[in-house]
Amino acid sequence: MEHTIAQLVIVLAVGAALVALCQRFRLSPIVGYLMTGVLVGPWGTAWLPDGPVTQLLAELGVVLLMFTIGLEFSVPRLLSAKRLVLGLGSAQVAVTTFLFGLAGLALGLTVSQALLAGVALSMSSTAIVLKQLGEQMELPTPHGRIATGVLLFQDFAAVPVLVAISVLAEGSAQLGSAMTLALGKAGLVFAGLVVVGRWALPPVLHWVASTRSLELFMLASLLMVVSAAGVSNLAGLSPTLGAFMAGMLLGETLFRHQIEADIRPFRDLMLGLFFATIGMQIDPTVFITRPGAVVLVFIALVIAKPLILTPLVRAMRQPPVDAWRSGFSLAQGGEFGLLAVTNALSLGVIDAPVAQPLLTGIILSMLFAPILLRFNEQVTARLLRHSQSDDNQSIESYIASQSRDFDQHVIICGYGRLGQNLQHILTDAGITTSALDLDPERVRQAAAAGEPVLYGNATQPDILRSAGIERARALAITLSDSAVAERIIGQVRGLGLELPILAKSVHGRHDQALIAAGAMVFPVDLENSLAFAGQMLIMLDIPPSQVEARLNEIRALDYAPLRVFFHAADAEQAAVQHLDYSQELRTVVLSDDHYATGQTLKELQFDGLGIELVDVRRGAIKVPGRLLDTRLRSGDVLVLKGEKEALENAISRLTEGD
Repeated sequence: MEHTIAQLVIVLAVGAALVALCQRFRLSPIVGYLMTGVLVGPWGTAWLPDGPVTQLLAELGVVLLMFTIGLEFSVPRLLSAKRLVLGLGSAQVAVTTFLFGLAGLALGLTVSQALLAGVALSMSSTAIVLKQLGEQMELPTPHGRIATGVLLFQDFAAVPVLVAISVLAEGSAQLGSAMTLALGKAGLVFAGLVVVGRWALPPVLHWVASTRSLELFMLASLLMVVSAAGVSNLAGLSPTLGAFMAGMLLGETLFRHQIEADIRPFRDLMLGLFFATIGMQIDPTVFITRPGAVVLVFIALVIAKPLILTPLVRAMRQPPVDAWRSGFSLAQGGEFGLLAVTNALSLGVIDAPVAQPLLTGIILSMLFAPILLRFNEQVTARLLRHSQSDDNQSIESYIASQSRDFDQHVIICGYGRLGQNLQHILTDAGITTSALDLDPERVRQAAAAGEPVLYGNATQPDILRSAGIERARALAITLSDSAVAERIIGQVRGLGLELPILAKSVHGRHDQALIAAGAMVFPVDLENSLAFAGQMLIMLDIPPSQVEARLNEIRALDYAPLRVFFHAADAEQAAVQHLDYSQELRTVVLSDDHYATGQTLKELQFDGLGIELVDVRRGAIKVPGRLLDTRLRSGDVLVLKGEKEALENAISRLTEGD
């Protein structure tokens, strides 16, 4: 036992050191996890055993990742992106499999071996790509959406691929019927999850939330993930597919944010172990026995694969920059490719001399993937800069040419309703503006109407420079995604610019992060409350000057009087409100049998409860809590303010004496 604990300590120390080193050089932690697996795995020091428990925990990490992706990728969003998922995704898998399969035949592989190699190499790493793009805040960008759509189809395609491998091991006569059965099972599993997710789970989640137990909610969240994965596995499908389906259904509920917050710590920990197990599978001897085959597989994934995908993306009328960036984002092998090769090897469909170069080349590409993902923008820019084609003119150059004459202007990031209205008002006031947006159709229509709006990703410093951020008077961020807004602010401040930045905030939970990043926050919901109240005061004949003075007082207090209120009784709404505004108001009506009745606040040690007594109402009299110096009586109404858990403890103390 002591030896095992010592090994675990060493493994954790190596992992922590390598991840810290990657952070120091601004590389993804994934590289650190992969290198940890290489060093402590069976081909290195063998400190981390490659046993069933390790593999189970690693697979759980991918399951949790797919579940959280499903939370963000709800059914309506999936249907709206069917052109990317079904159109581009199917084309990528089919064309890549066909071309790599032909190359395999030319190199002397059998038909089944070539087909398997083509399918395995067509897959990319969902875990690496989505985690890395998420860390870089590039998932909402066009190339992020393209990569997500392709990866989703690859995950769906993995189901029939794995079925086909098992059938090939027995004989190809039953391939068609087995594939039909697998797809039928997937449909039944999804239908079952829809029934449970739409009608059975909401009441259960409502009850769990009503208990106000964070531990119970966390356990219930984990149970849902593991149950969905288990049902999918029992049906002979991928556990990750079941987890993704469950996430999509729960992503339509109001509990989505709380579930994601509960799952995230477990997901990140297990994913780190997963990437370590990937690194453990590299067999160094293959570099001696078949180095040429390993290099060939690596080149096929890192160089040939983007060359195949990029024309397919361009065929869908995407700009060259987005096409190349999505191609580089998917330039690696994936978990399902490894699983397909290992399954085929164990079932005898291929032999070790073919499987080992495939496995090693795929793993090497996964080791290289975080670096390529990290610098996909720079690689694309360099590639397009050396292109002589007018069609491949860089977006930065175009934006720079259109913004050349702008000076002391306001740059608006996001050209939705708020961005358009802001631009019109500023223009009427004689202030020059320009806008950046990522909706190509909206940009096309607005530009045709003569509006100064350009297609560009404002999270990229080169785009901001091209738009004249160094000459700008101010920056307005009207995007609803606070993570993207935070990254834009970071890019501007990273350039050493001190211009004023106004950022839209939809959810109160993001206000502090935006302020810390260096922006002034415009809280939409709170400002709407002020505007509504101000309009009512004016309708009641209150002088406009007095109304404006009162509203400005509240703004000067950072909307503090509006940030604390009585939360909804409905558990789902209360959970969302708690995420945005952690403090709330509660009332307690004292009765004769309550512990606090007849005692003073000092005797109750009220200051140590971690809450604030706002008011005490006694009949028609209301006394501020800080001024109360008498004993509490039966019938007193106490208005309390604080965090939910502290309020629960305080109410229990006041009523029961606990």
